[in-house]
Amino acid sequence: MRFLSTLAASFLGTLLGLGLLVVFGLMFVFALASTAEQAPTVRTGTVLVAELRGNYPEMVSGDPIAHAFGGEPRVDMHDVIRAMNMAAVDTRIDGVWLRMGDLQTPWPNLEAIRRAIEGVSAAGKTVIASSDIFYMGEDELFLASAADSILLDPESMFEFNGFAMQIAFLKGLFDKAGINPQAVRAGQFKSAVEPYTRESLSEANELQLSEIVADMESTLVNAISASRGLDIQRVGALLDAGTILSARDARDAGLIDGLAYVDEMESVFGEDPRTISLVRYAQSSARTAGIPEGRDGEIAVVYAEGTMVAESGNGLLGSGSAAITAERFGEAMTRAREDDDVNAVVIRINSPGGFAPAADAMLREIELTKARKPVIVSMGSMAASGGYWIAAPADTIVAETLTLTGSIGVFGLLMDVSSLLEDHLGVTIDGVQTGPSADMLSGFRSMSPAERANLERSMDRTYDRFLEIVAEGRGMSVADVHAIAQGRVWTGIDARDAGLVDVLGGLDTALDLAAQSAGLAEGSYRVSELPRPETFFERFTESLEARVSGPTPRELARLLPPAAAAGYGSLLDALSLQQGVYALLPLRMSVN
Repeated sequence: MRFLSTLAASFLGTLLGLGLLVVFGLMFVFALASTAEQAPTVRTGTVLVAELRGNYPEMVSGDPIAHAFGGEPRVDMHDVIRAMNMAAVDTRIDGVWLRMGDLQTPWPNLEAIRRAIEGVSAAGKTVIASSDIFYMGEDELFLASAADSILLDPESMFEFNGFAMQIAFLKGLFDKAGINPQAVRAGQFKSAVEPYTRESLSEANELQLSEIVADMESTLVNAISASRGLDIQRVGALLDAGTILSARDARDAGLIDGLAYVDEMESVFGEDPRTISLVRYAQSSARTAGIPEGRDGEIAVVYAEGTMVAESGNGLLGSGSAAITAERFGEAMTRAREDDDVNAVVIRINSPGGFAPAADAMLREIELTKARKPVIVSMGSMAASGGYWIAAPADTIVAETLTLTGSIGVFGLLMDVSSLLEDHLGVTIDGVQTGPSADMLSGFRSMSPAERANLERSMDRTYDRFLEIVAEGRGMSVADVHAIAQGRVWTGIDARDAGLVDVLGGLDTALDLAAQSAGLAEGSYRVSELPRPETFFERFTESLEARVSGPTPRELARLLPPAAAAGYGSLLDALSLQQGVYALLPLRMSVN
């Protein structure tokens, strides 16, 4: 019997191995076929068709397997901008057709893409915008308004009713479950702990969030007013009324130009025009489009993307969000710093912050680099809390109008689950310890007043360190920094007025400033990017290593109904912050 079971196991194992070999072989062949694809031939009179939908991340690996099997987009935000910049000067491109989908890209990134679209129109190329999903909302309209004409299907929906920022509060859930969150924070605006300790917004948090959505609305209204030639008060009144819910309403209000079907839209560019997709066009070289590629110098762009964590896969905010470790960031900075061909460094920050010691280790790498080369910071959708911690010492800080930044403050969060275990599950905890505070961070009891006071002192020391970093980097007094800190989140435009940001603009602005600092002429330098994004196989290998111990709590959450999974995910977020000091934005915040 043992012989038969061993034989069956060996047979099944062989079949499984052969199956995996076939799968990976097919994936390898697919990758070779994709990478062998030649750069496109663009003929005179071509129309660039840009299907803009979903989210455009800061970087993609370019790995065809990651695109096919890992859900990675074919292009990133900078590819979109580069393609638009090329189209503006490419004599082979007659016009651009923006075909909108459901955009899920942060507004600061939309600002950068919109500027590039404006550049195409300013170059005299015809630009039209439409929707492929019979819907256009504020996000899509913000981009579409940069076009010469906006055309929608006659029965399309059109949402023009303002912005709402919402946060889910879990105190009621925790009370029912017997979970006692114990939060300590430095800064009255440091709101990351509020979802666990309150049932609604604090007065301070309501103030900062109100100003953020007001800046978003102002940015949209100003853009539409300028590009559509509408009175700014009228646009604001239409938005406040919230009654424009169809394409016909939008046309009558002057927000779009007309109603048309797809074939009628296409005829704007003539009969049967040549077209090329943005994904294909982005594979062209800038040189073929008429943009010279410099060779006299190099600027390294180092990305700090995602939550700052101590090590890969430690689960902090582990709902699939990107993360950056101090080690990985440090390796990239070391390469940029020690490469004699690199004349200056631009740090592209798109991070809500994270583990304070990780942020401080990243700061050290930036200081070492700044001592040898110019360092410019370019802020993406957010560079807040720990993201600002590492930005402060830069020679110049560049941010978009709606970048979320600041949040200069720290917090700690301990979850006491003793009531959940004992009162709800019948589980009791007992043990031995060498000192009265040895189990302080266990989560099986509440802190004593003395222990809470010690934790508050630790938070205050970290906060004071944060203030000193910003004061030194920005040439301000600690008192002046404290006045605009206390965890308050600022938009880029307000942060500039507060002295936390120097210049409004995107990555291209930061590159220009870096070139000037290094004495490089415009167009004379090349750009390199660090660190290299992980390939599908690298991520797959890490995933296999993580699965040795079984499914993760995040994977188990997928078995729950959506509402329960959301609450469970928020609880996991809170538990992931159980030990340590964090410089981090609120974990789950949505804008509608």
